[in-house]
Amino acid sequence: MHRAKTIIFASLCAGLLFGCGQSGNKLTSADAKAFDSATPELKEKWQKAQSAIATNDYVGAIVTLRAMANAALSKPQVEAVRNALSSYDAKMMKAVDRGDPAAEKAFETLRSPATQMGR
Repeated sequence: MHRAKTIIFASLCAGLLFGCGQSGNKLTSADAKAFDSATPELKEKWQKAQSAIATNDYVGAIVTLRAMANAALSKPQVEAVRNALSSYDAKMMKAVDRGDPAAEKAFETLRSPATQMGR
């Protein structure tokens, strides 16, 4: 059951956000620096996503990054957002596979139509 959820969620993320893409990308130092010269609003959103994932707030991190994906971003920023989404998704799905109730709830929330809007 968890395996099926993993496949469905990964497909949704890849298909709806970026088309075909690699899953499980790691954040790099270039990703961390991609928003150094961004607008204050983009910097704030990037930091919000980083803070959310530091506290295992998968929904907060992923929804914030999805919103950022719709903004006018530079190529390095697009790559940073893509890598962050992939990394956070992989982290959440590992927690789901371990049976973490908070991750399972986050997964269900992220699958709901309400969180699909605004992608």
